[in-house]
Amino acid sequence: MMDLKDLDCLVEKYDREGYQQIRVKAGDLEIEVSRNQPAATPTTPAGKATATTDDQVITSPMVGVMHLSSDLTVAQPVTKGQELGQIESMKLFNPLTCPHAGTLTAILVADGAPVEFGQPLFKMREDR
Repeated sequence: MMDLKDLDCLVEKYDREGYQQIRVKAGDLEIEVSRNQPAATPTTPAGKATATTDDQVITSPMVGVMHLSSDLTVAQPVTKGQELGQIESMKLFNPLTCPHAGTLTAILVADGAPVEFGQPLFKMREDR
């Protein structure tokens, strides 16, 4: 059984080493701690589909690791149901699909980055 002193040592190491996520399981006790990462700088080519306040934000439906689709680019037209990437969670890959047709105006997360529930991942302008 893990005692509080052991847990304190792990948390100190977590902080000192700069880990982004740690999961500890001892018997029936399981603890997972994730550090919030600063959002990636939106990638927008000069003069192309810049994000506006009218843009809709696509957020993460779960905690996991984001794997972007390989052909995804800013200013790209996207269709409803198009796969924008997959979120790996508990060794399962969950597709993240576009909720409606439009133009992708910003990619807010890097490929392979850990994501939190509700974290903004993409911005897009909906077709009218």
